[in-house]
Amino acid sequence: MNIFEDLIKELREENLLEATVIETGKSNENKSNSNDQTVKVETAPDIRETPPPHPTIVEKSESAEPVFDEPAEIIPETPVKESAMNNADFYRKRAMEEVAFLQMVEAAFAGVERDHMKMIPQSFDDLEVKKVLHTFLNAAQNVGSTEHSQAEFKLLQATEGWYSTLAHRDKRIMTAHLRRYCETSRPPLSAPALIALVRFYRNSPYTEQVRSKFDLMMSRVFSKDSGDDKREMHFNREELTSHIRDLYADWSSVPLYATEADDAGITRTVEQFEDFMQEVSQAERFDELINSNFFNRLRLFKESTNEDFYAPLVSAVGIEANIYIGNRYVELLENEKNSGSIEAVENKYGMGYDYAVSEMTGKTMSLVELLKTKAAPPKPFTPPVAVVKPEPSKKETMVYSERETTEPDKSNNSLKWILIAAILVAVVIFGAYSVTKAAPVKNVEQTNAPPMNLENSLLKPYLSEARINNDTLDGIALPTWSGLDENRKNTRCA
Repeated sequence: MNIFEDLIKELREENLLEATVIETGKSNENKSNSNDQTVKVETAPDIRETPPPHPTIVEKSESAEPVFDEPAEIIPETPVKESAMNNADFYRKRAMEEVAFLQMVEAAFAGVERDHMKMIPQSFDDLEVKKVLHTFLNAAQNVGSTEHSQAEFKLLQATEGWYSTLAHRDKRIMTAHLRRYCETSRPPLSAPALIALVRFYRNSPYTEQVRSKFDLMMSRVFSKDSGDDKREMHFNREELTSHIRDLYADWSSVPLYATEADDAGITRTVEQFEDFMQEVSQAERFDELINSNFFNRLRLFKESTNEDFYAPLVSAVGIEANIYIGNRYVELLENEKNSGSIEAVENKYGMGYDYAVSEMTGKTMSLVELLKTKAAPPKPFTPPVAVVKPEPSKKETMVYSERETTEPDKSNNSLKWILIAAILVAVVIFGAYSVTKAAPVKNVEQTNAPPMNLENSLLKPYLSEARINNDTLDGIALPTWSGLDENRKNTRCA
């Protein structure tokens, strides 16, 4: 079992996947060994994670190599034959892994182009590669022969052509496209697919975009979602560094960095990553990170590492920094939400920093979405319980009866007083209206006629003042005038 299989086994213990490419390759190898004349080339593997049949049961694949009780009986006659068989198995397995690796990258790129770039995937026609692989697997039994060398050379040419096509397509894929694809793929990408993408970017010619995608995929491989918009690492820094170093060796990756033991630059890079983590841990408010230009400084620092970023220790610390800074960012926004300043933060920053934060943490961070208050889970339905009041005893009944007879009804008293007040108001209004109608007051127009002398007149008891205007007597009536009947009111005065 090689390093790749060991890592897959550890990831399987986290219930990340059920079957691996290695197991598929072993099953194909067994089939080919049973019939040397017929070699079946499998189609592209499903890069998505297949959930286990039961959440608590993970099936363990059986080893392709049988175990015998008496190994002495099956020892080959000559060590040369055993060595040739081991070499043949190595080449066969390596060839199948290489093609499976390219198939998984091809499937991932097709998904990104289709789902997030809204374009028809420009899939590579791998039929020729499968034919060459078929020829190579048949010739793998004769390691060192001319037929084997020619088949190996043709397979190398075919896989290099496929790799070049994938590298050309990758130039149009942005890191954000790849990140969203990893986060929205349902079911999630399997661990072999994620590792295949890491291998692709590790062995691609260095550019800043390639380094950014490598950083993203490494964080996805060696961490998992822990809930509440946070992630957690699978291994500690030492274990992670060891796994990355072993993967590089298994992939035959060319080291682009100096030896870690002799290069002081690697140590300084690690220390700077730790300084960034310490800075974000000491921040008490979200504004402190934004005002200090934290994420832009982190981006510039990562770009400055160049090929040193691929050093196993630097890559491990980079993954640790991505997870820690992303989690701390979520915590600071949670504090802002609890302090009641949600609208102020949203209006001030909006989506202006989402891209930079997402690039530096390897996870899509939307400030608006993180500030939204999570709805409380619905409460379970509980049927209403009828409350049965106990019947009153005889003594209580007698007390209630006495209260009903002795205590006046307050509501009836209130209605009685309201009715009386309404009647009084109606009487006053009616009386005023009657007086006004019976004794209308006529305004005397101002004239130049002199007032009459009413001292000896019969009108004195009824008028307070009178004037003659054009044969008309205008006077101001006293209250006694209203007591006269109509006949006396109409009597002409001499």
